[in-house]
Amino acid sequence: MSDFLKSELEKAEQCLLETYELAESYGDNEEKDKSKYLQLMEQICQIRDDAIRNEDALKVAMEERTIADFESAFEGTINRAGKKFQAKKTREYKAFSDRLEDISRSARGDTLPSTTKKDGALIEMDMQVNINDPITKKRMVDPVKNTICGHIYERSSIQDAIQIKPTLRCPVAGCGNKQYINMAHLRPDNALKLHLQRIAEGENDNDSDTNA
Repeated sequence: MSDFLKSELEKAEQCLLETYELAESYGDNEEKDKSKYLQLMEQICQIRDDAIRNEDALKVAMEERTIADFESAFEGTINRAGKKFQAKKTREYKAFSDRLEDISRSARGDTLPSTTKKDGALIEMDMQVNINDPITKKRMVDPVKNTICGHIYERSSIQDAIQIKPTLRCPVAGCGNKQYINMAHLRPDNALKLHLQRIAEGENDNDSDTNA
């Protein structure tokens, strides 16, 4: 698959996420319907798979010397691709579905459940999205999401880490993503950023009440 198509599909996916995020904040029930976004993501996954299969078939067909043999080899390779593609079983679709759920939880204000100590400080108990950067272990302020594996980092810390080690893989323990991280893989996580801002505002309110 060409870098251009890959980039355009990633942009389309990010656009869907941002649109859903806006819908959760300002839209009506129809606009918040996750099934519509998931259907569009299925189409994106299908386009990605078609592009990969066509590219593989083209490589095989290019070895032929006549147009007839080229067409035969191309069609034969496509037809031998195997069972029907199932977008819902792909890693990309599952990560997208999880991301929609994250945005939905954030809009409801319960993405990152927390409790309170006796002194009013928040105890972070999130089991789905870690609000602490995996590199610095500090709470994130400007989170970015790795579109390959779905893990989230503080923008400045992952940028510094990539500069120090260009062959850096996802620093989250146990992550199966074997690709080197580059900035093209990272997208702003606006829903989490908003939630982090709300946590900070809540802590500031608690401090103000304590000082008063």
